[in-house]
Amino acid sequence: MKFAKTYRSLNKITHVNKTKIKVSELFDNISELMKPSLEDREVQLIFKLDDPNLLFEIDAYLIEQMLINLIPNAIDATENGVKPQITVSAAIGYKGAAQIKVSDNGKGIPAEIMDSIFVPFFSTKKTGSGIGLSLCKQIMLLHGGKIQLQSIEHEGTVVSLLF
Repeated sequence: MKFAKTYRSLNKITHVNKTKIKVSELFDNISELMKPSLEDREVQLIFKLDDPNLLFEIDAYLIEQMLINLIPNAIDATENGVKPQITVSAAIGYKGAAQIKVSDNGKGIPAEIMDSIFVPFFSTKKTGSGIGLSLCKQIMLLHGGKIQLQSIEHEGTVVSLLF
């Protein structure tokens, strides 16, 4: 029931409430929120920020929700791996565009399903709803940006949020 309620509320998002936020504060919030998920796992979660004063004009709540979805996906992907590691980084990238990346050294995404992962209700997980990545894509479109995935099987995945 909670899933249906969450999906309906997020699916109704038609605009974003952009404000200038300090990325370090966003990362601190995410770090605190993810602590319980990491307690029983031996996954190293690293937040990388070259400029501690970096500001992004984004909807902090929606981007936080995206990261709360993407990081557990990365945790699952690194399960049973050797020295599992997830890195969340932010920078000003190509042409001055803001970007956030979530990288892992997990099992990667098989090439044959790459075209399906943003399709609503598509999931490879037994308990997955298949809405997480499709909602991430919708949120990025509302920000005027895009989400990109690069993945190599047995090596890892990089999810890039480009604003």
